[in-house]
Amino acid sequence: MDCKEKTPLPVRILASILLLFGLFAFFGSLFIWGEGFILDPPPGVDIAFPLTDILVNAPACLVGAFGLWKLKRFGYPASQFVAGFFIYASVYIFVEVFRVGRPYPLEILLPQFAAVITAVVLVVYLYRIRYLFTN
Repeated sequence: MDCKEKTPLPVRILASILLLFGLFAFFGSLFIWGEGFILDPPPGVDIAFPLTDILVNAPACLVGAFGLWKLKRFGYPASQFVAGFFIYASVYIFVEVFRVGRPYPLEILLPQFAAVITAVVLVVYLYRIRYLFTN
């Protein structure tokens, strides 16, 4: 595929998913996922993960989304960084959820399963087409 050709549909879909994850990470974390505002957190609410989402996850997802959509050279490594971050954060959250025990809240588990699936697709599919990222 010539570099001047249009971005393949699967890459655009992945870019859109990263955009959504980035926006959810930023805005969800601003409000500590419904527990308060990040600048005035309620007592006892840990803000380490929301801050990490705002400072690392959201910007990385947005950079990765733009790089994928435009087939920029940085799009491939940015997406691989995001995939690694998704796996790391998901494993941490899975361990915490299973350590606490049942009931497992679906609003925590479903996004993490989606993040793991997205990470696997980012690594496996994009590796096969990494030569497209030349701009």
